[in-house]
Amino acid sequence: MEIIHSEVTVFGAHSLKCGLEGKDIGTRNGLYNFCSSSSAWPLVYLVITALLPLVSSAPTSTNYRSTHQTNGGFENVPNLLVMETGKLCTQICKTPNLCRTSIEHSLRVDLKLPEIKNIESGCLSTKFNKEKCLSKIYSDILKFQVYLDFLKESMPSSKNIIEFIQVKSISLADSVKNIVEIPSEDKEDSAPEIKVSDLHSEDPWNQNLTSYIILQSLNEYMEKAARALRYSVTVTK
Repeated sequence: MEIIHSEVTVFGAHSLKCGLEGKDIGTRNGLYNFCSSSSAWPLVYLVITALLPLVSSAPTSTNYRSTHQTNGGFENVPNLLVMETGKLCTQICKTPNLCRTSIEHSLRVDLKLPEIKNIESGCLSTKFNKEKCLSKIYSDILKFQVYLDFLKESMPSSKNIIEFIQVKSISLADSVKNIVEIPSEDKEDSAPEIKVSDLHSEDPWNQNLTSYIILQSLNEYMEKAARALRYSVTVTK
């Protein structure tokens, strides 16, 4: 598996292109994203060590939702979701030999996870189309809900955080629907292509791997959605 690193500029923001076959682009905003494919693990280890007291003190009670508020407009919600999914990725990657394996790409395809990866999505800086892009984001967020339902079952100790992510993501979809007319075909396309029962495995390691791939995919999706939503407020179409 070849990992390609190069510096690019997307929507005027300095970003780091890092991913399988050079296709996944993730903005780091000054922080290391533990769901990314970055190979800078020595520095990441130091960052993790420094932040352990803060992570360990994160709220885990049923009040988790009320203690985490989003600053700014709805376009900032994806950044919050990136942060929360990143925490969960760090947690699940404590499982030995789980993360960054050679089977990640094929498993991601099998799971039919939503992606923003081509010009046709309307969400890339090349031929950006506000209505098309926001309609896709709306549809994809609804598709992600079945995967979040699975995570609540596969990661019961993190259920409060996952519920928080689910509530925030649905709120984001509602906000998107309020600013752009969603075509009827996109509403119909929002139905999940997979069931929760299809995601479960009797093997704990395989189940953890599925959970990790879902978290990684949602994390990367929200990074790209954040850029698209920020860009959408500057264009009229």
